Amino acid sequence: MVYGFIGTGNMGAAIIRGMTGSGSFSEDTVCAYNRTKAKALALQDECGMKVLDSADSVAKASDVIVLCVKPQQMSGMIASCDIASFSGKLVISIAAGLPLSYYAALLPESRIIRAMPNLNAKYLCSVTGICFDEGLAAEDIFTAKAVFGSIGSVFEIQEHLFPAFSAVAGASPAFTFMYTDALAMAAVKAGIPRAQAFEIAAAAVKGSAVTLCESGEHPDALRDKVCSPGGTTIEGVSVLEDAAFKGIVMDAVEAVIEKDKKMAK
Repeated sequence: MVYGFIGTGNMGAAIIRGMTGSGSFSEDTVCAYNRTKAKALALQDECGMKVLDSADSVAKASDVIVLCVKPQQMSGMIASCDIASFSGKLVISIAAGLPLSYYAALLPESRIIRAMPNLNAKYLCSVTGICFDEGLAAEDIFTAKAVFGSIGSVFEIQEHLFPAFSAVAGASPAFTFMYTDALAMAAVKAGIPRAQAFEIAAAAVKGSAVTLCESGEHPDALRDKVCSPGGTTIEGVSVLEDAAFKGIVMDAVEAVIEKDKKMAK
């Protein structure tokens, strides 16, 4: 099976690196096209996949076509190709805001999956959501999970819940970076050197995420384990509660969801 990538920007390149580095995909089964050929050739030197000269060439050569172009470029890219090149093939798009119905109209003879990876794909820690129409073959779903499983975790999400998934998995890294920065700056304020403060804060956030994932416990239960009665941590937790910390985070997620819905109209 040949996997073709149209677009080798940050996300497309991350997926290709994940696939070729996983040991599950032979580099000679991956091909790609990018408008800036030098970028694709640099990735070829790194990963060994084959660079082709056009989007249509990739579509023709591939069994699975991964569309990694910006939403506003999608219709023009598809129009530049022979639609027959996509016929009967699995097409996976990572473009935000374009529903399955959009691709069904443009590529009526293709099998379509939408995917939403996040920034952490570069470090093989992506949280990717996939959605598809009912009746899609189990083999196609397995293929998509294998592709995106090479860069992290994969979740099946109903399409109407994609805005919520995008907010929680896609936007939350920005929130987490802000929180980590706040921790580090507080450490700097308390006298810890800046570089060391950021390293400590990032390691603490990473460790807490691993503990949460591995323990299977509710976040509140883990929080309570850190908060000794009459201790220091509960004082900080109390400040966050008074400031409606959870409510602010929920409001931020809701704002992302509403913006996503507006953009999709």
